[in-house]
Amino acid sequence: MKEITKERTHTEKYTVYEAFDGQEFTDPHECLKYEKSALGVARGKIQSLVVSEGNDAWTLMGGFDEHEVVAIKFVTATDVDIFLQWLYLECPWYLEDSQKERKDGVEVTARTAYSKKDVILMGKNCDGEYYFINSRHNIIDNLMNLDKKEEEK
Repeated sequence: MKEITKERTHTEKYTVYEAFDGQEFTDPHECLKYEKSALGVARGKIQSLVVSEGNDAWTLMGGFDEHEVVAIKFVTATDVDIFLQWLYLECPWYLEDSQKERKDGVEVTARTAYSKKDVILMGKNCDGEYYFINSRHNIIDNLMNLDKKEEEK
């Protein structure tokens, strides 16, 4: 008798239901509920405004290497409103009273980015959570003014 060691491969098949933004669900009703939710609708709309994603933050700007940077460009004034709705669903803390100044700054930055045909940069951490970085123009201006005194800016 001879002893033979063989390998078996077992492939497990299962069904998932994928929403329009790539989110997967095991229950078709949960998938449908998600697609009809405010966040699902906002994610679907914002996807058409994304002009670049998956950029490693470290390579692009010296940020955290496990985060990615997503660039969003507005074509119409309505796109700015879509972006803000999506941002507030992703980051609801912007709507807290204590964040009013920060929220107002983001809104000004978004509207200025639209008028200057600029892009908004969003970060996405390793947990898939988004955060606002700034507009490309503002980042460049901030870098160009690093060596200037406050009164020169």
